[in-house]
Amino acid sequence: MTGPDPTPHGTPSGWSLVTGPGVDDVLLDMLKSGEAGETLCRSVLRFLRALTLEAGAAVTAGREPPGVRLSDGRLSLVIPREPVLVSYVVLPDHRELRLSDVVWMA
Repeated sequence: MTGPDPTPHGTPSGWSLVTGPGVDDVLLDMLKSGEAGETLCRSVLRFLRALTLEAGAAVTAGREPPGVRLSDGRLSLVIPREPVLVSYVVLPDHRELRLSDVVWMA
């Protein structure tokens, strides 16, 4: 998951989630923090996969993807029942979501 280049993670819908080293580092920190952190990381990854499917379907249908639009154009949302906030950008021409931030409020 780590490296200098963004890492794409594809879905059956053809939309991909792309992460960068900063995001990967937060997820890796979750994994390293013990059993509860590993469970949280798996939950976050499941949520991100579902987000990719939902946001991709919304954009394809001409609707707004989920989240609150920030002044810089990113979309932000809190993962339900988890202490995690994510921000992302939709790149419809590439059928990608670029995950710019994962904030773990631990």
